[in-house]
Amino acid sequence: MTFVMMSRRDCTAVKGFTLTEIALVLGVIGLILGAIWVAASFVYQNQKVAKATQQLLAITQAVRSLYATSPAIGDAAGTDETAAFISAKVFPSDMINGAATVNPWNGTVMVTPQKITNAGDMFGIEYNLVPSSACISLLVATTGAGRDSGLWFASASAAALGAAAYGAAGTAFPISAATAASAPLCTANAATTQRVSVQFAFKLKG
Repeated sequence: MTFVMMSRRDCTAVKGFTLTEIALVLGVIGLILGAIWVAASFVYQNQKVAKATQQLLAITQAVRSLYATSPAIGDAAGTDETAAFISAKVFPSDMINGAATVNPWNGTVMVTPQKITNAGDMFGIEYNLVPSSACISLLVATTGAGRDSGLWFASASAAALGAAAYGAAGTAFPISAATAASAPLCTANAATTQRVSVQFAFKLKG
């Protein structure tokens, strides 16, 4: 067996990382992880917006199918029809949580008759507790060139409208990101909970 003897000079030549070098490496790792987190959050939000858009389309089609032979929903504008529509299977199954509805951001979804000319000739769909940034994406995605031809109204507010009449005024489409981001739409509640209520109204007959 051969032993290799190292001189004191050889031993002192072996150096580790300095604290500065370790700090630099940790900083770079932190920047990389931060970038990955931001990208993942963006993708996750886009998935939720896409899911909400699909849900909106499914609810719209189901309500119109339910009233295919009726000129209007037979209740006053603003009447909460959510429970009845749950029973009628209007909502996609993944939106049902017991006796309540839930959207991708864990807020409720409410459907109400609304009015252009006669009560119930359109219907409202309201998504609650939507993050401000997601609200912007949702309004832009649903009001662009490929929007439902019967979409009449789209807006957002700091508080849920609940069982209320939206009013007969239509909305100018498409809604741009700049418009959606301005008060009183998606930034209406930004100073507090960062959550808003997003409302849509569709003509019953498309």
